[in-house]
Amino acid sequence: MDIKARVSNEELIALTKRAFDNDEVAEFLCGEKGYAVHGNPDIPANIPTDFGRIVEGGIYKLYDRTKDPAIISKTKSAVLQLIDGTPVNLWVAFMIIRRQLSKYDKGHAPFNMVDNDILSSLKNALYANETKLRECKLFLGANCENGLWQDINRIDQNYKEDMGISVL
Repeated sequence: MDIKARVSNEELIALTKRAFDNDEVAEFLCGEKGYAVHGNPDIPANIPTDFGRIVEGGIYKLYDRTKDPAIISKTKSAVLQLIDGTPVNLWVAFMIIRRQLSKYDKGHAPFNMVDNDILSSLKNALYANETKLRECKLFLGANCENGLWQDINRIDQNYKEDMGISVL
């Protein structure tokens, strides 16, 4: 059962802890297996889960409370697993990495799990899966001529302009 209503901050931390305890971090990041967390209902978004909220209000808050280094390693492992998954998994990995880069760059992330290896893996996977991403018309790619690839390019361009960083 997916959580469709907005969860409280404490419920989000409990949900995050459950995902880490059960080694279901990849599923948590994708909003699968009952881990979907939706944000402000007044701001509709066609996403499987609220990426910003699960990273900042879930993973970062749990890390701040516990200082458990396994949170960093399990998050990185899950992102690498997603990079090697379906086009939607790859898009989720891109979204999580972008969120992490942005928050760490602004000093709002308690840890950094993004290194050159993960960025290289992401870039290689994005280009290797470009055709599949263009064909994937799910979530933010639903109304895009070039599917999720178009969404990835749009976001990457915004980050390039704002932060001077591009993964493509």
